[in-house]
Amino acid sequence: MKRIKLFSIATAMTIVAGCSVEKADKVICLEHFSMDKYYNVDLPDSLRMENSEYSLHNIAKIVWPTSIDGEVPTDLQRAIMKIALNDSVSTTLKEAMEKFEKTGYGLREEETTNHVATDSTHANKAEIMNSVRVEMAQANDKLYVFSIFNEGYFAGAAHGMYTQWFVTYDRINKKVVTLESLFTDKEKLRKLLEAKRKEDLKEQGVDNDYYMPDDSPFPVSESFEIEGSCITFTYQPYDIASYAEGMQTVRLNYYDMNEAGILTPYAKKLLE
Repeated sequence: MKRIKLFSIATAMTIVAGCSVEKADKVICLEHFSMDKYYNVDLPDSLRMENSEYSLHNIAKIVWPTSIDGEVPTDLQRAIMKIALNDSVSTTLKEAMEKFEKTGYGLREEETTNHVATDSTHANKAEIMNSVRVEMAQANDKLYVFSIFNEGYFAGAAHGMYTQWFVTYDRINKKVVTLESLFTDKEKLRKLLEAKRKEDLKEQGVDNDYYMPDDSPFPVSESFEIEGSCITFTYQPYDIASYAEGMQTVRLNYYDMNEAGILTPYAKKLLE
């Protein structure tokens, strides 16, 4: 059974609401927010590059969990809002979206002035583009996983920037899954990730020195996705490779993590 409603609100966001019933006692309700806004703006001298007339182009397509099994998943909503819109202050998505509409990701409201709403044909050519996309990447008896993809470009920059993050919600225990809840020792996790990265590169016939961080410990990515009994860590551009190489992933299986003695009892149960 599925119900769909279409309506719009004053901020030019389009919302599609629906509840997907999987079992009699398992229901997730989602709203789909869509926004595509242009503003011509002024920037302070400290932010201007070669141009003086800028436009903001802010795009958002967000799948938003409004309720899970009859309850509002507040922690999940806050986690998505913080990563997707860089907002840990707003209490509702509507409030966060209204801020994003005027500033985008990475700009503060006081850094832009003279906001004039416009469209693509009348927007200033020097564009500051900010885009966020939130999708449900996975749904099963244990977990809901949301994928968050951010992309941005500042007029005059050599290239844009993009990142991908994941927020995982434990359906049974009704909480957001964190690295701290999964692993007992972050340093041992770091070493395991580094060893797996070197192993992957060796299998690919790639020079380790070129594809490993320079003069710094191998990092533990905060972007991870649970896939069955494995955990895949996503590294953003520049984290462990050049921008040209794009995002990188390191995948750890249950056996290696368990052998390293770094899994919490909670993680073992979750990955069974």
